[in-house]
Formats: sequence, C-alpha cells, structure tokens
Amino acid sequence: MTKQHAGSPQLSVVATIYNAAPMVRELVNRLRTVLEGMGVTYEIVLVDDCSKDDSLYVMQTLSEEDTRVKSIALSRNFGQQVAMSAGIHYARGDHVLIMDGDLQNPPESIPLLYQTIQQGYDIVYTTSVSRNNWVDAATSWLFWKFMYMVMKVNIIRSQLMMRIFTRRVAEYFKRYPEKVRTIVAIINDIGMKYKVIEVPNSKRAWGRSNYNTIKRVNLAIDVLLDLSNNPLNILFYSGLIILCLTSVLSLHYLYLYLFENILPGFTTIILSILFFGSINLISLGLIARYISNIYTEVKNRPLFLVRKTINVPEDQQCDIKR
Repeated sequence: MTKQHAGSPQLSVVATIYNAAPMVRELVNRLRTVLEGMGVTYEIVLVDDCSKDDSLYVMQTLSEEDTRVKSIALSRNFGQQVAMSAGIHYARGDHVLIMDGDLQNPPESIPLLYQTIQQGYDIVYTTSVSRNNWVDAATSWLFWKFMYMVMKVNIIRSQLMMRIFTRRVAEYFKRYPEKVRTIVAIINDIGMKYKVIEVPNSKRAWGRSNYNTIKRVNLAIDVLLDLSNNPLNILFYSGLIILCLTSVLSLHYLYLYLFENILPGFTTIILSILFFGSINLISLGLIARYISNIYTEVKNRPLFLVRKTINVPEDQQCDIKR
C-alpha cells in the first residue's frame, strides 16, 4: 500500500463517476501515471453519484490499494454539478483540478494545466480543440453565441468541465450556498485572474454519455438562469413590443372594418392566436423555472449527503447544509 503524504497535497484531482465501472480503473491508472511523472504530491478524489453498476466497488478497491485515492459515495443521485461540488469540498490540495470521469478530457492534459496555473493565474479554463461530431459543435456554438450576444453574459465560450484553480478559489467556491447550481456559473461569478487553453477532447472510453439531449438542454437553461436575470428583462420588453404591435394591428383592422367593410381573415386570426399563445407559454414556463429554483432554495435542504467515504479522515467529513 502506498504511503499517505503528510499535510495538504500540491494537487487534488476531482472526478465524478456515474455508471462507469469499466472506466474507473483506467482513469485512476492514467491519472497516477501522469501525476507521478509530474513529481507532485497529489490525491485523487472520486465521487460516485449513486451509480447503479459496480462503480463504487471498483472505487473502493482502488482506494484500498492506494490511500491517495479517496472515494466518496453520495446517498442518492444528486446530479453531476452537485457531485462535483462535493468533490471540491473534500479536496485538500493547494490546487484543485476537476474533470469528467469518462476520459473525454485526457489526463495527459493535466501537466499543461498545472504548468499554466504556476504562471500566476487563479483559474485555468479549457476549451476543446475539436468536437466529436458536428451536431455537438453547432449546438455548442449557438448556445454560447446566444449567451454572449442576447443575454449579455460575459463568460468563457465553449468551456469544458476540466479546469484547475487555486486553493483560494476552492475556498471561495465553498461559500456559495445555492442548491440549484452549475459549476460554470459559480466559478464565472468568482472571477479572479484566469487563462484559457485548448486541450484534446477524446471520445468516451466506454458506453454512452449520460447527458442526453434533454439533460443538455436543462443544463443550458440552468446555466442561463444562474448567470443572468436578462431572460426576465427580455420577457418584459418583448411584452411591450408585442403590445405596441398589437395596438397598431388593432387600429389597422378597426379601420378596415369601419371604412373598407373587410374583416380580418381566418389565417390572420389563427396565426395571431398561435403566436401570442406560444409567447405566453414560453413566458410562463420561464417564470415557473425561476419560481421552482426559488422554492428549491428556500427549503434549504442539504446540498449533498454522503453515504460512505474511504480514505477520508473523520475531521474532513462534510455533509453540507447552509
């Protein structure tokens, strides 16, 4: 068994695991190879988001083989954003690197991130050199363009989950109490001095991504609502514009009715109903999403609950509730 390093390690690597049993050992082996080659003291923090396969068993075996591998099992499936937050709370390193556990962000990119942050930065973000398919590339481009041009959100475009930050940023991160959260929004709000670098984006090593289209859309909406109140402002001003257009059209059709004896056609009526009905539904849905987020926050339930930890000292246990 590998000897535990005294004190805080120089680098903590945090990865979330969900139904990825065949990949966990390869992930840890590649991480250890890279980190040993860097010559730094390190720890690997694996967070199991209540996987349905043998992921936790593999994690436990790896932790028993090497005390630098910490395993945290959440009590239920909290979602990747909360699971990653849990890993950050448990990380003790002078620098913390977070990454997906599916090996799409190659561990071999870690030395470049670590060297870059040593140049005086607080955060080093990563963007992908290339996307796996044109659909992902197109939708990602549209989302970030929409965020920047329409929502006026100043944010790193096309950023990946993989990033590294200092202990100070990690401590700032832990001060954010919101339950409906995204890593992107919180770290963006922290600010600090940063740099963006490109890294390869590999294909998933095994299986299919747990992020289907619906989950991607929900995550995009969460990021949008978390970063900006502009959607509400847009709804307000859109309502004013539509009111003005409706007033003009009303005067136009009133004129036709009084002086031309022509009634508006069926098509115009149907299109108007569909248009304004769609606007109303979108508006109500957006407002409902905000209200749902508020409701989740005021209940003040724990951010996450931990069922089991391995290689985590008793004084570092941290079920979070604020």
